[in-house]
Amino acid sequence: MGANQPKRIEERIVREIWLAFVLLAAAMAQTTLLPRLFGAVPNVLLLIIICRALINGPANAARWAFYAGLGLDLFADSALGTHALALLLAVLLATLPLAWLSRGNWLLPLLGVVLGSLGYQAMFILLNSVLIAPIDLRAYITVVALPTTVLLLIPALPLFLSLRWFESRRRGEVPIDVY
Repeated sequence: MGANQPKRIEERIVREIWLAFVLLAAAMAQTTLLPRLFGAVPNVLLLIIICRALINGPANAARWAFYAGLGLDLFADSALGTHALALLLAVLLATLPLAWLSRGNWLLPLLGVVLGSLGYQAMFILLNSVLIAPIDLRAYITVVALPTTVLLLIPALPLFLSLRWFESRRRGEVPIDVY
């Protein structure tokens, strides 16, 4: 049994169920335990998913966005699917326009968080306006969208660098200096 042999279907199912439970627990912790900073709750799952998408690509992070979005919908008492669709759009907006940047570029997580957060907020406003009730756009942008985006920018770079380092160690990549 080599490392290149594909995993059995049972192993894949167990990994997906485990990932779904971990992200559901993270969504529950985010909605119940995180304090309000400057009037806004930091969306930690959005930050983690955007960093994951920038490191591993949008296809891998889309699963994370779907599971975390359903968890946020369940625990935040919102319409089922609104957070999931908003997180999926955030993954796409954070990765596709920035595909030309290297993973080693330190501007990548900052730009990704700004684009992803703005896309997330725009989709969330649109879905809530259509499904629930119209939202005052000016108040939402000044009270929720901008403070949340700024709060996500603060830990974006350290989290991205940590996840990138962890992922390179998991893959067995060793940095080689060539002189």
